[in-house]
Amino acid sequence: MLIVPFIIMLVFHNTPSQQQFIAKLYKQQEYYQCIAELRRYTLMTGADMDYSIAYCYYKGKRLTEAQSVLHNKPNKETRHLLLLANIYTALQHYTSALQTLYMCDSGRDPSLQLILYKNILTVHVAHYDWDSALSFYTSHSDALHQIRDIFAVLNKAKQETKNPYAAAALSAILPGAGHMYARHYADGIISFVTVAVLAGATYFSYAKGNTGLFYTCGALTAIGYAGNVYSAYASTLHSNELMNSYYRTKINNEFLQYSLEIFLPEWMK
Repeated sequence: MLIVPFIIMLVFHNTPSQQQFIAKLYKQQEYYQCIAELRRYTLMTGADMDYSIAYCYYKGKRLTEAQSVLHNKPNKETRHLLLLANIYTALQHYTSALQTLYMCDSGRDPSLQLILYKNILTVHVAHYDWDSALSFYTSHSDALHQIRDIFAVLNKAKQETKNPYAAAALSAILPGAGHMYARHYADGIISFVTVAVLAGATYFSYAKGNTGLFYTCGALTAIGYAGNVYSAYASTLHSNELMNSYYRTKINNEFLQYSLEIFLPEWMK
């Protein structure tokens, strides 16, 4: 009995009207209702709307559902792979994102090739792999000539990144040196003076034969020294994170921007 109303629904289905309704939901950012209508549209028309469905999940921050729509899809087109790579990047699955991007076939379309290369750079930049980003840009500089200024910014980001282990080692050799290496000059001076004063107090208490004061100052010196080493490491990590985040945002906004919306059906835009 259910097949009769289903056939009637198929016969009298108004495709343009439903397309307008889906487009309205999308523009109003009603992504989950839009997904439901896209699935119904697929059922009615047989159209492949997997990209649109996955993109709505992606826009709605439901990344796992977006991934599941595309992950097992057979015969993925370049647009599906690009969206899937963006989903992996948002999930911080950077290796999977790069593997997916290298599956794309964009050789016959220069504009699509530029988008692909931008995506590869985006993945490297997302986890602050400045060396790989620079290497990739250098290898594909001809295709990336439209964003040639990105090289200077990538190079600056790499140069400003400091090694936290080197900072800790330097502060272990000379208190405050690691902070100076990381350009935290005030912290470096404070660390050096603190450890030097405590070490001096320890020496003078030993010279005067004051055992109690010697052990107290010695313990404080050891604590100050260890704190100086850890502080150099932690502060370098923190400043790296702030600096890397700044350059990632700058690079993405100035050089790597494009919208995955370009691959949606025209009637949805």
